[in-house]
Amino acid sequence: MSQAVGRLEPLFSPRSVALVGASNDPGKWGFIVLLNLINGRFPGKIYAVNPRQKEILGLQVYHSVAELPETPDLAVILVPLSSILQVIQDCLDKGIKAGVVITAGFAEVGDRGQQMERDMVRLARQGGMVLVGPNCNGIMSTYSRFYCSMLPLYPRRGSLAIISQSGNVAGSVTGEAMSRGLGISRYISSGNEADLHIEDFLEYLEQDEQTKVILSYVEGLQDGRRFLEVARRVTKKKPILMLKAGDTPAGTRAARSHTAALSGSDSIFSAACKQAAIIRVHSMDELVDAGGVFLSQPLPKGNRVGIITRGGGWGVLAADVCARAGLEVAPLGEKTLSELDKYLPPWWTRHNPVDLVAALGANDNNILEVLLCSAEIDGVVILGLATGASVFSNLSSIKSMDDFVLAAVEDFGQSLREVIKLRDHYQKPVVVAMNMPLGGEEAAAKLAALTRETQTVCYTTPHQAAAAYAVLVRYAQYLRYGSDA
Repeated sequence: MSQAVGRLEPLFSPRSVALVGASNDPGKWGFIVLLNLINGRFPGKIYAVNPRQKEILGLQVYHSVAELPETPDLAVILVPLSSILQVIQDCLDKGIKAGVVITAGFAEVGDRGQQMERDMVRLARQGGMVLVGPNCNGIMSTYSRFYCSMLPLYPRRGSLAIISQSGNVAGSVTGEAMSRGLGISRYISSGNEADLHIEDFLEYLEQDEQTKVILSYVEGLQDGRRFLEVARRVTKKKPILMLKAGDTPAGTRAARSHTAALSGSDSIFSAACKQAAIIRVHSMDELVDAGGVFLSQPLPKGNRVGIITRGGGWGVLAADVCARAGLEVAPLGEKTLSELDKYLPPWWTRHNPVDLVAALGANDNNILEVLLCSAEIDGVVILGLATGASVFSNLSSIKSMDDFVLAAVEDFGQSLREVIKLRDHYQKPVVVAMNMPLGGEEAAAKLAALTRETQTVCYTTPHQAAAAYAVLVRYAQYLRYGSDA
């Protein structure tokens, strides 16, 4: 681990934490962050610091950082703005080398706050202390059971890392990933980035063995040149997906008042993303959709895609998305068509997308295997993966719509596992959109469990599936050809 990356290690693997500004008032953030640390079952030592309290949530409270019986690895700071500089000095005197400043009211509110922010960073750097924030909602490291955040979220261990200049966006993206059964490795709400910037966190995640994919939200960059240099290096190892806000005059003004970010030209930013192979997305849902596709799918060797659809409209929509993304909805050669003829009725359309609407008895896996065997196809998008065959054959056991939905989920799981076997055997990506009744918490929980088991995201619309597949192709092209792909 490099020296620069090693400086950040106390943020993600602390053995002891001081919560400066801990509170016994449930309406205060100092109480909520402490409660989340405890509820998340942090295995290390937690020190609560507050000059006016004796005990909070069963923990002994220390009146100052100086009174702590040891030097914690990390300080989490929630004191009023007027006390920040003194607390930073206290941490330095104690030998604490890392801090998370959740307190707001700095550069995002004007010149006075900006000067306070500069003074804080100057003081911390003089003492060799690194800072996350200020104006952030905390950090999480699931592999350390470290849920140090203002949000009551406890994601499972996983391979998605989140870096966000907005705490609310970070929380929303985390919640969406959790609802789909996806786990998180690191969660970083970076706030104003007064000291540590997004590129510092990218450097850390580059070497983080638990992280496979990096999801990010930015409102502006502090050092565009360094960001581009670091991102270019990181994307050769791990994909970076980015949602960039502030690409309109109104958004730029909002970004400046939110995190004091400098939101520059959107066209320049897009060009920089292309050079560094950063995959730019335009919504939080798309960030999770596109990020999840990298968890288990092999990268395609080319841009030729086969589409299997159980409805002509879905196939047309997916073909449009693929074509707009620069993919080739590949024409099928006579050998492939002849193989498909063995499984499809004489009146099938005999072209790509392969429409199964008139072939209710067709076995999806037979069709899929023909396309995966074809030298003309680099990967497949399946729209409307067949489900319900066994359900309809056992209708006598179905007593309610809830029974039907749960049985359909089980049937879908069996179909998906068969698809995954073929995908892994042929080492070609297969992205699936499911076509099945959904409803109820139990069904959603079963689908999330299926995602956790298979690490394969299933989409619900042709646009989602085709767009996610296109992202795989773009990233694979960059790894082969560089930024000119």
